[in-house]
Amino acid sequence: MTLIADIVNDITANPAPALFLDTCILLDVVRAPLRNKPDEVRLGRIFLDAAQKIPKNIHLLIPSPVMTEWDTHILERENECRTAVDACNAVSAICGHLALPAVAVLPAAVLTLPEVLRQLSTDLLAACVMIDHDADALGRAVNRIIASTHPVKRPDSKGAKDAVILEHAVQMTGQLRIAGFADDCLFVSSNTKDYAAPGSTNLNLQLVPSFNHVDLRYAVSLTDAHAVLIAGGWIP
Repeated sequence: MTLIADIVNDITANPAPALFLDTCILLDVVRAPLRNKPDEVRLGRIFLDAAQKIPKNIHLLIPSPVMTEWDTHILERENECRTAVDACNAVSAICGHLALPAVAVLPAAVLTLPEVLRQLSTDLLAACVMIDHDADALGRAVNRIIASTHPVKRPDSKGAKDAVILEHAVQMTGQLRIAGFADDCLFVSSNTKDYAAPGSTNLNLQLVPSFNHVDLRYAVSLTDAHAVLIAGGWIP
């Protein structure tokens, strides 16, 4: 893990947009076939290439709980992708049984798609800089847990790790702004239940003050984040 002060020094020395990736974004790359979201894969590769350039064209950052959550859920997401691949071949067989127009089975090489997408997710995770624990961020996360304010929810106060993830993104962005960093900072999470307003992809009203205070923006997918960056003039 890397101290916020050291990350700030690195980013201000090489200004480029900063993306804080929630765990679900890294997992969405793997389950893209099941969710019919191929652009998450395309943009995952674009962001990975941009983060691996010298100098970087983008900074990918994760708070520490993301690594643990990724380890916990990656196999399940890989199996979901395998379900999607198997379903395509099942459709081919079913069409034959029903005398419907023939549908070709997937080529053998495509059957490796779950492993290939898991590797892309792994590479994206490896390209991220992990933010070390910060006392101020942890303190604010605890306050959210006690008050059950988003992303923590009543009545069971689920979302403690989400609060830690969120507050480290806010803290990191605030320190970047103090250092004079003016490029886009985006918190990217498809977990709209915890971060967005009900029935919306807009930021939850309870989170707006924290985001606005440091000029941190919210995106619900890599596709959404890409649109924001391109609108701001970003060149991969």
